[in-house]
Amino acid sequence: MNITIHRGANQIGGCITEISSDNCKLLIDFGSNLPGNQKAELTEKQICDIAGSADAVFYTHYHGDHVGLHHLIPTSIKQYIGSGAKDIMLCKYDALNKYGDYGKEIEMVKRINTYRAGQRFDIGGKGEIFLTPYFVSHSAFDAYMFKIECEEKKILHTGDFRQHGYLGKGLFPTLKKYVGEVDILVTEGTMLGRKQESIVSENEIQQRITKILKEHKYVFALCSSTDIDRLASFHAACKDTGRVFFVDKYQKSVLDIFSKYAGKHSSLFDFNAFELVNYRTSNVKQKLTREGFLMPIRINGYHLVKNMLDVYNDESAWLIYSMWGGYAEENKNYTIESVINIRNLFKERLFDGTKDYVHTSGHADIQTLADVCKTVNPHIGVIPIHKEENTAYESLPNLSEYKIFHEGKTIIENISISI
Repeated sequence: MNITIHRGANQIGGCITEISSDNCKLLIDFGSNLPGNQKAELTEKQICDIAGSADAVFYTHYHGDHVGLHHLIPTSIKQYIGSGAKDIMLCKYDALNKYGDYGKEIEMVKRINTYRAGQRFDIGGKGEIFLTPYFVSHSAFDAYMFKIECEEKKILHTGDFRQHGYLGKGLFPTLKKYVGEVDILVTEGTMLGRKQESIVSENEIQQRITKILKEHKYVFALCSSTDIDRLASFHAACKDTGRVFFVDKYQKSVLDIFSKYAGKHSSLFDFNAFELVNYRTSNVKQKLTREGFLMPIRINGYHLVKNMLDVYNDESAWLIYSMWGGYAEENKNYTIESVINIRNLFKERLFDGTKDYVHTSGHADIQTLADVCKTVNPHIGVIPIHKEENTAYESLPNLSEYKIFHEGKTIIENISISI
């Protein structure tokens, strides 16, 4: 067996992991670099060289740093993602297609196959590599980890995950019941470089938002349009306070997909939103002025917000900044100027990310990373990915007995590991 980390061992995002045997090749994620990454993006030739004779590509979730290069993979190679995640990708590209040519992306997403939790795949039908997806809580909807079986060895690829989301309580029961102990753990380490960042639960964020809405009539929330947990927190806080959950057409289409797949979690994820058509009409203005609102916005929403502030001005509006704080730092590789511009519209009327407990990471905190490792007890070792350069998995508590694989090539127990 060969395990190759093509990208992701020393950067957050852009993840590509390969697991192969004599006659079978599986790729997990094929992501693009995150904005601000100074490393060159892969060329189409490099993508084809990596994809090569792969039997399948399986995606853990729909974030661009995990699926961003999907449209450049040869059509002869089968690709798979969760059903809900596929619908979100189509929704996103359909919206983007109004502003540019995303026809190739749309056609490729339509070709992607889907999987469901607990469905065991014989990769390529060759009886050499088997993959089973299991649901995980992440800031992306419909995210999964993968159990891979090959040559009588078991690998767990966690993808991006966390325990402090609404559905995070299922993490360890799933690991214990369906995964058990493994030989190799391939896991994310995003928070290794952000140990100072506050980790709060989504329930705590919901309580904080509820308090804010009780004190302020007009609230905008700068956030990811596909972070199902955060949007559920906003929605629940609106229900608790009688505020209008006010969204634009694209956000409404995303929420409709969430509701479609809510299933047994419909109490959390069945969204009832008031869709923006024209915020200037007398009926709409009367309703929003009387009841107040929380409106999720995206980083391209500067002009919409600026114009709405001129109309809804009987009280001062506030902004909830519910994204990673780095985007708002000036003169950094990862700075997003449109984020700064929106924040400046509100000046001091701002609830600021983790500082004010209105944001939390989509990734596992330090203790959860350590607890996952102890739970699956990887006999051969751990391959950390999705982490910043110079962050050490060895810094996690009580894991000194586990071998951690770093850059280079190692052959151990008939497995070749290349990073």
